[in-house]
Amino acid sequence: MTAVKILVVIEDDPDLQFLIETIFSMDDRFSIAGAAASAEVALEMARTTEPGIIVLDHGLAGALTGIEAAPRLKEVAPNAKIILFTAHAELRQTAADEPAIDAFLLKTNSAKLLTLAQKLTGMDVQPA
Repeated sequence: MTAVKILVVIEDDPDLQFLIETIFSMDDRFSIAGAAASAEVALEMARTTEPGIIVLDHGLAGALTGIEAAPRLKEVAPNAKIILFTAHAELRQTAADEPAIDAFLLKTNSAKLLTLAQKLTGMDVQPA
């Protein structure tokens, strides 16, 4: 059994928080540490939970955007894989240029979120 990966969801829309949590509940190897509406709250959460995956929206409550928060999150949780999960297609290149962001996914492609997280954490590899 692969180790359980802790998930932190950073999304200020409660419906989308619920959607993300529901998607990850389909794989019992993921454990949801919590959800935050702002990057500031998420930074505190990441310090104490050592997340394996962070699903990060760009437009958040609070002063920081997702792009601005990503390097700070990577500082406090250096082993976490960060997925920028946003409705803003124009941010694709900006996300690609930010080393702290491991993957970019549009919210319209939410069906790909779980498999992307599994791939980033090496959980998509079946044991021989």
